[in-house]
Amino acid sequence: MSVEDNLYSLLSLYKNLPFPLKYFIGKIYRYIPKKIKYGGFYFTYLKRIKCKEHEFLLKNQLSFVLEKIPYYHGNNFKSIEEFPIIDKNIITTNFDLFVNSTNDNKIKANTGGSSGTPFVFYLEKGVSRPKEKAHFNWHWGQFGFKQGDKVLMIRGEALSNNKLFEYQAIDNKLAISCYLINESNISEVVNVVNKFNPEFIHAYPSSLKNFINEVSVNKIDLQLTIKAIFLGSEGLLEIDKKSIESYFNSKVVHWYGHSERLIHAGNCPNSDDLHIYPQYGYTELLDNDNIVIEKPNIKGRVVATGYDNSVMPLIRYDTGDEAEYSEHINCKCGFKGKSFKKIHGRNHDYIYLINKTKVSLTAFIFGQHFEEFAIIKEIQLEQNNHGKLIVRLVAQEEKINKKEFIKKLKNSVDDLLEIDLKIVESISKTKRGKHIFLIQNIREI
Repeated sequence: MSVEDNLYSLLSLYKNLPFPLKYFIGKIYRYIPKKIKYGGFYFTYLKRIKCKEHEFLLKNQLSFVLEKIPYYHGNNFKSIEEFPIIDKNIITTNFDLFVNSTNDNKIKANTGGSSGTPFVFYLEKGVSRPKEKAHFNWHWGQFGFKQGDKVLMIRGEALSNNKLFEYQAIDNKLAISCYLINESNISEVVNVVNKFNPEFIHAYPSSLKNFINEVSVNKIDLQLTIKAIFLGSEGLLEIDKKSIESYFNSKVVHWYGHSERLIHAGNCPNSDDLHIYPQYGYTELLDNDNIVIEKPNIKGRVVATGYDNSVMPLIRYDTGDEAEYSEHINCKCGFKGKSFKKIHGRNHDYIYLINKTKVSLTAFIFGQHFEEFAIIKEIQLEQNNHGKLIVRLVAQEEKINKKEFIKKLKNSVDDLLEIDLKIVESISKTKRGKHIFLIQNIREI
């Protein structure tokens, strides 16, 4: 068992310690050998990455669930295609049937996601966290990152005692709570950032955009040389990606994954396709008839199977996301296999027109190239009725031609939508500081 897993329950206590004590403990912890800190599975996973044959991982996991997981008892499935598709509703309704009662190394986890529907599940102590640490150290390592390098972390959640910024010695990070930044304190923040001189940035896209905007509007001199920018946890618009890369003259690193830890796909230094890493889990794209999609450029449901959870293994789990494969198979980075060309988001990331037609956010707004995006800090959609949409913008009102922007939005859906456009000072975030792009209150029957 890893030290990190045993100490994780004390993390909130650690965060509330006085800074000098927190700094001292964090500094010591950072230099604990990885074998002790993360446990043996950290290195088991790193060895797996170098292995080119991963079929045995899937075979072993399927055999395991047939024996240990009550939901599958009485079946003799020979291949993964024979296993039923499961989703959050099926698991929640039959929760105990998906749990291995012989393994008590449970970590209770939950996710609300953009659907707002909580989903509780178990990860495995001694496995799930070391795997995640090893995988991201490897993935980020492709861009020059080494654990312990200086990282500027710009996310939305509040820091202890509502601090504006805080040095976090455990990971050698300078964390900024960017939604507390304003004209009166941005100079102080940038001075601290310049002095820290980070090599990498880890941020939510919306948080980093806010930070860049405050620096730019107030004409502050940000003196950084950034090797790579790691953006996760939120959707990333292509226009934002290009803008951020241009601003820092650095590569944006983005990825697809989820809290259940069954799939991870990320870009590499040579491509913006998201390589689906076979050592992490087994991935399928399925059409509406549950037929496996093999060809590129066809949208399908992302269905994932994990290898590394013997407490609550999930087989053929419908993530609720939709994606399509890239036509590229081999990459200059050495990756050989399928990649995602595009992640369409969750299948509930749709708005509804007056005739109840369902339109994806990609078609409505993500795929558009409205010039207004350049002056909009944040945007949020909310829908309570078919054919009616509330659009909230954080922007300088005098720079937005509301009538013209509404017209463009309506034209993208043939005027089958009423739009109530509101210019607001701020948009509320989740407890973790994430920006919710769509609040969809219409539920399909």
